[in-house]
Amino acid sequence: MPIHWSILLFVPFLLFGCSGAEPVIIISDLDYAEIENHTGWHLRLHGDGSGSLRHDQLPAHHLHFPVGTFDLSPARSLSQRCRGNKSGPVCTALRYHAAMENKINECRCVSGSWTTEMMEKAIGSMQMAVDAGSSERSCRMLRRQWLAAR
Repeated sequence: MPIHWSILLFVPFLLFGCSGAEPVIIISDLDYAEIENHTGWHLRLHGDGSGSLRHDQLPAHHLHFPVGTFDLSPARSLSQRCRGNKSGPVCTALRYHAAMENKINECRCVSGSWTTEMMEKAIGSMQMAVDAGSSERSCRMLRRQWLAAR
């Protein structure tokens, strides 16, 4: 009898001891930034470097970019040092969500060229999004919209 009890006490240690380590979640990977410009383009960048692109006139079409495509680090400082939150007809808006503080910093009119560079990188990387599983048709429709606006 004592052998059976020892086995019953040992089995839970085997079950829990064999489970893998808990996945590590890096809080900064939960941060995101949204860039919106006056022409209707919306780009969302995530802390892990992934992103998504859409346009107001094409709500059914969007592209998702793989991890590591974008660098989100400048967005935090740009949104924090926004001057006056003014708005204008040709401004680019930036919203930054910091997961650790659960806070959104919004700048209605961002200065500098970082937001434009990110938008152009998204447009230039459309094929990368298609290769990662986004729709070829959405890519064609968004590219056509981009070319028509230029």
